[in-house]
Order: sequence, then C-alpha cells, then structure tokens
Amino acid sequence: MPLNPPPGRNWTAAEIAADCAASKTDFRARRLSVPLRDYLAEFPSAKAAADHIIANLSAILASPANGALLADVVADPAKFVALRYAAAVPISEDDLVTLLGSKPSRSSLRRNQAQADALATLLRDSLDPKRFPWVAKGVPPTRNEIEAAGLASAVAATIQRVQTKRRGDEKSALEDDIEAILIASGFTLVPTQNITVLPGPARGTYMCHCNLGNDNADFVIGLRNGKLLALEAKASNSEINSRKRLNKEVVQDAQQWARTFGTQVAAAAGLRGVFKPSYVAEAQNTPILIFWGHRLSDLSDYLANAV
Repeated sequence: MPLNPPPGRNWTAAEIAADCAASKTDFRARRLSVPLRDYLAEFPSAKAAADHIIANLSAILASPANGALLADVVADPAKFVALRYAAAVPISEDDLVTLLGSKPSRSSLRRNQAQADALATLLRDSLDPKRFPWVAKGVPPTRNEIEAAGLASAVAATIQRVQTKRRGDEKSALEDDIEAILIASGFTLVPTQNITVLPGPARGTYMCHCNLGNDNADFVIGLRNGKLLALEAKASNSEINSRKRLNKEVVQDAQQWARTFGTQVAAAAGLRGVFKPSYVAEAQNTPILIFWGHRLSDLSDYLANAV
C-alpha cells in the first residue's frame, strides 16, 4: 500500500546530489574541528583507569580470583573499559557476557566466586602479550614497560570512546535541531506512549522515541491536517553506512507503517552526514520525505503547509 503524505517537496536527482555534497562538506568541517579536542578531553580519565588496572594486574589475574577487586573494577565504567581493553583484542560488554555465560556486576562478582574465577581466567587467556610481556615471563615489570603499557592502553580506550561519542553526537545534534524546529513551529511535546491504533498525538503535538505500531520512530508528529508524520533522524559517516541507516532502517519502517496505518501516516527521514545520492533517491521513491540537517527550513515549511 503506497503512502499518501501531505504535500512535500519531491527532490530531483540534481538537487539530491547537491544536498549530499553540502551535507558531506558540513560533516568534514565538523570532523576536522573537534577530534583533537575530544581526544584530549577523554584521555586523562582513560589513562588513570589504565594505570589502575596495570598497578593491580597481578591481583586481577590471580587464581583463585579476587572477587572484591574485580567487583570494584567492573562497577567503575572507566576501569571496566580499561579491564576489557587489556585483552589483545578488546572485549566488548556483549562479548564478555557471552564468553562468561552471565553478566558480571559488582554484586555478582562479590557473591559468585565461580564467575569471578571465570572472568580472571578469561583475562589471563586473552591478555595482550605485547603490552604486558612481564606477565608471561613471570618477572616484575620495568618502569618503561609500565609506562608503555599504560600509554598504549589509554590510547586504545580513548579512541574507542571518541568514536562512540562521535556516532551519538551526530544523531543527537540532528534530533535537537529537529525538535527546535517543532517548537518554533508551535508544536508541543506530549508524554511518549506506544501507538498501536490511531489517532496518536493530537494536532499540533509531538512525541519523541515511541513505538508506532511495531517500529520505533524518533518523532511522531500530529500534523494540523489530522495526519501523522513519523520522522526518523539518521546520521551517517559513509556512503556505505548510509544505505543501512536510510534504505534499510527507515524504508522498512515506512513500509510497515503504510501496511498498518495506510495513508494516515507519512514517513520522513532527517539526514545529517554522508549519504549516497542514489540511495537517497531510492528512499524518496518509497516514498519517504527527505529533510536535510543543513536546511531544516524545509521541515518548517512542510509543517506550516500540512494543514
């Protein structure tokens, strides 16, 4: 069943290409302006956490395990990252749960010696021999080895933090800009609730991060013409990534909303970052309304005309 959204601009191939180029230019400017600042801001806490792990490495790897020590490390987010990054290949939190068969926590490690022993064994088996050569040799570390291990561990953890922050910041910034447009356009935020049947939010109101049918939308907006606009904010750092963010996630949601709610719901994507023009054109033909983060005045115009 095709969507029948309120009147919205259908962008030409040339316009899409120009907007993709403009969005990429803005993305480059942001990336060049903030990485060193973010890195320097994150590094001190990562270094302190790495130094703590290295200073207590013998006790952390002991058998039987020191459950109280491991519990205190896991309870501290920075130290927990440093602990997982002591492995030759850093262990994600999800992988750690899978490998241990249970989720380690401060309380579980204090009361469950078997879990503490399993965590210590995992760390011994996966420890990076290049950063911590003294462990395999069974000798005390030299001062240079401690300094080198602390620096390498802190750098690895800081890079991970900055990369994660970047991904979240791009989407969060876009969502903030979209919400500012809604507020400036006279729309009022109402409490979020799952929407299984229409009408959903009343005219002139909007909800954030709620289920519409079986799929989540970043914004569900009650247009003044009585229909709903389901708007998803998508940030991408590459053309390949843009296909997943837009053509998989948004398009699939839009198709499901069309099947569930028919023409009463229009789907839209707010885009920020790097997107491939052909993917944007393909998504638009779903149809999906496209609003660019670098020109959200288009969203203001749409909201004003959907009456």
